[in-house]
Amino acid sequence: MAHVAPKREPPDRTGSERGGGGRFPVAFPPRVNLLLLAVIVIAVAGASVALMFVVHRRRAPDARFFIEVEKGTGVFAFIGTAFAVLLAFVVLEAFASFNDARSGAESEATGVVELSRTSEFFAPADRERFAGTLICYSRAVISDEWPAMADGERSPLVQRWVDDLDQALRQIDVRTPKQEAAFLQMLEEEATRVEGRRVRLSESIRVLPAPVWFILGLGAALTIGFPLLFADRRESFLVDASLIAAISALVTAGLVLVWFLDHPYANQAGSIRPTEMATSLGIVEDEQPDVVPPCDSAGELSPE
Repeated sequence: MAHVAPKREPPDRTGSERGGGGRFPVAFPPRVNLLLLAVIVIAVAGASVALMFVVHRRRAPDARFFIEVEKGTGVFAFIGTAFAVLLAFVVLEAFASFNDARSGAESEATGVVELSRTSEFFAPADRERFAGTLICYSRAVISDEWPAMADGERSPLVQRWVDDLDQALRQIDVRTPKQEAAFLQMLEEEATRVEGRRVRLSESIRVLPAPVWFILGLGAALTIGFPLLFADRRESFLVDASLIAAISALVTAGLVLVWFLDHPYANQAGSIRPTEMATSLGIVEDEQPDVVPPCDSAGELSPE
């Protein structure tokens, strides 16, 4: 039967050594509100294209550019369909990558809690050493590695705690069959944590290739620009301007969506945050109140 730890009172969150019980040790103000950015880009694109449409109408023939409208509509249908298919494919791929990044972060955070709970099967000294290092690792992930991932980098501080975790795991003294089973379980949980971090880091540096962005930009320019050839002085300006503004807004919104999904840790509104890790850190600190981690609230090594 597994050992059930006695119920413990939650530690005092006003204390200093414990680092705030899973709350963010550092602030994460968004660099730019993505929704506001999207509104600005779409509004500017629509306004600029509408202005271009006005200028073009003044230079347009008395009727229209195309003698046979069907010829122009066929070409535009091909351009629009090709761009829509390409954009849909890129969005699906970018969303899959975004979802993998989020799943990796959740898996890593779950592994941290499971490792902490399994460590309670071992001697107090081994448990405190391992749990303390695990807490420091979690704090460093939140405060140091998450901001670094916005630039496609990893944290040397987190890697230091990874090495210490490895060492603490090797130093655990396994004496009983129950501890042997728990140790095997810890190895599986550690593999889960390692894989979660690997996925998280790999997705932070995975970006769309430049040729894909070039083709998307070319397709967007053709999709927005080609309707200018349908300028017709006989139509109301409001009708023509509304059509071209709607096209430019949708095309711009699609490109903004691709950029957002391609930067899952960009510290924007809606990007992936260390919420799961912060929650796991709070759980570990609540369940291990007697552990004094060898680091400050930001995961930096405490002075001896």
